Amino acid sequence: MTATITEELAAPSESVTPVHRPWRTALLTAFAVWSAAVAVRLPVSALAWLTYRAGTPAPALSSILLDWNRWDAGHYVAIAQHGYHLGPGFPAFFPLYPILIRVLDPVLPGDAVISALVVANTAAYGALVMLHRLADHEFGPRVAQRAAWYLAFFPMGFFLSLGYNESLFMLLAIGALYAGRRGHWWLAGTLGALSSATRLFGLLLILPLAVEYLRQIGWRPRAIRLDVLSLAMVPLGVAAYSVYCLIELGDPLQFSIAQDQWGRRYTLPGGAWLTSVGQIAGHGPLDPVTLGAVLEAGTVLLAVILLILSVRGPFRFRRDQAYLVVQAGITLVMLTSTEVGGRAMQSSARYVMEAVAIFLVLARMGADQTVDRTVLVTGTALQAVFLAVFMAGTFLVA
Repeated sequence: MTATITEELAAPSESVTPVHRPWRTALLTAFAVWSAAVAVRLPVSALAWLTYRAGTPAPALSSILLDWNRWDAGHYVAIAQHGYHLGPGFPAFFPLYPILIRVLDPVLPGDAVISALVVANTAAYGALVMLHRLADHEFGPRVAQRAAWYLAFFPMGFFLSLGYNESLFMLLAIGALYAGRRGHWWLAGTLGALSSATRLFGLLLILPLAVEYLRQIGWRPRAIRLDVLSLAMVPLGVAAYSVYCLIELGDPLQFSIAQDQWGRRYTLPGGAWLTSVGQIAGHGPLDPVTLGAVLEAGTVLLAVILLILSVRGPFRFRRDQAYLVVQAGITLVMLTSTEVGGRAMQSSARYVMEAVAIFLVLARMGADQTVDRTVLVTGTALQAVFLAVFMAGTFLVA
């Protein structure tokens, strides 16, 4: 076991096998992982549907898929169909995902819900491909393979298949990080701009990209390079949406104002985490408030521990991989600083997936077969439970 771990920690990246076709391997692995994940999620969804609708006629598969259109998924579909003039809270949902749904809707059978699922699952496959490529480039194909499996079977990984923008955002964010790492800065800037058109926190990509850019050109550059302007492209997605808000909704910051409708506010780093833990007081162990706090605060705490392991101990990253630590660190800081509605860290358990470094740490630890099996079995079991809870329409998982 020790020899295996040592071998993988020392792996240069792409020299593990004599003939290594990285993109072909990434495409095939991602397809296998995505297929396996969907093969698990569909029967779990069907069983959950039958359980909470006991006594009703057996559903068609399409009925089960329609039940994936809950909470935020329904908002994205409504925006795609009717635009943002639906209510004060809707501008909080950024436009790229609804735009893609609207574009595909006329050419796909069914209504916009089907288009939303097609976009989400196509992006999920793409996100797995990009994670595999990024992990392969940094740590080699074995780590890359495990990273893809761990993301797909993360307890909240089923959100990648639902009508949410999670998979699209991850595809664009990981793609931007990988493009920047390979020195393709205009592509990185373009993907960064698209990510900030998908979610406001896409703006944060400018920091890890800037760290990697400065590392590549030297921390004290002697001349200004034109490609530095690619970093300025990252906020363009937000800027374009702001212009739209000004023209159509009368205020360039309407997307920020809309967040108030959902009770979103920001605290000092760690403040939301402490509030979440404090919400457990006075509630029983099976109370939804307690379960929600344990789920969200516990998931973020585990992610923080994994991030610490990326800078300390045998699984720490190299210095030239600091951009990954920065990206994950910023993501977790924002999660522990964001309160939403009645639950201080609502949805944090799924947003944790965006901290890419934690999957790379886990994948390196997975060189130990016991760790590998534990991560996959535990993740799959919890994902099945949480997906069933989601299908039942319980707001505990949203």
